[in-house]
Amino acid sequence: MKKIILVSTFSFFCLLVFAANKKKGTIATNSENNKIKLDEPLKTNNSLLWQISGNGLKKASYLFGTIHEINSADFYLGKNALKKIKNSDEIILEVDLNKVDVLKLAQASMLPDNKTIKDYLSDTDYLSLKKFMKDTLKINSYNFDGSYAKMKPFFLEQLIFSNTTDDKLYYELEIKKIADDKNIAQSGLETMTEQLEFLDEIPIKDQLESILKTIKNYSVENNKFNQLIDNYKKQDLAALNKAFEEEEDTVLKQKLVDKRNANWIPKIIANIQSKSCFIAVGAGHLAGENGLINLLKKQGYTVEPISTN
Repeated sequence: MKKIILVSTFSFFCLLVFAANKKKGTIATNSENNKIKLDEPLKTNNSLLWQISGNGLKKASYLFGTIHEINSADFYLGKNALKKIKNSDEIILEVDLNKVDVLKLAQASMLPDNKTIKDYLSDTDYLSLKKFMKDTLKINSYNFDGSYAKMKPFFLEQLIFSNTTDDKLYYELEIKKIADDKNIAQSGLETMTEQLEFLDEIPIKDQLESILKTIKNYSVENNKFNQLIDNYKKQDLAALNKAFEEEEDTVLKQKLVDKRNANWIPKIIANIQSKSCFIAVGAGHLAGENGLINLLKKQGYTVEPISTN
């Protein structure tokens, strides 16, 4: 479940940072003054930036794959991607970050009925988890029992993989900052409530199995996570998609990726009919038979990789 950073903005601590409301102003309609010409497509599919055209569209739109958090030293957007953001009429993320309810988010991260993770684990597994959190995340026993143990395993696991360094940047937040600065309209493909509902479909049993696997094989799992980051930096969508399909549960993939992609396609199409949109979603949503690229092609659109730089 560590690959959630490729498919959902819903990293708990990430969204807490996002939730600070930014300035709002008059919306700029950039393409009225800057007609967007089509870029020459790349000869390789290794790109995070894809151009959407054809099928009667008068303006090109762009699909960009994010990784929801990354070390600042590894953060890269590219001059062309930046240009597409600034020249767009609307920025579309998975969730409109101006509408994040921090309190609701915090409540959703907690186990039901005042339970703690101890209620779901054997004494041996619970002690192993506590020891891991102390040794790896420097969370002492008192703080773990009083706070972190109340969190759903999913959120605890995301915390583990978010702990490699404090020096992180978030693609969605950086894109939002640009949109705020340029007064570009912003919207989301789903509401925070909808995203919460998708995550709640992951059984607690599966969440527990995932976090126990992570702490018991942390070195191996962390190496896989680092490889995921490397493939993202290489813009290798095929490798990212292969890793996701090989490791993630089929049912989980259907709920967190395929079902959401299918829900998003009508919303994307409705938006790109009359304006140039920059659509930024987790890179795990792009490739594959049920990925957004293929689904848009099936609807008659030309979707081509272009240089991020």
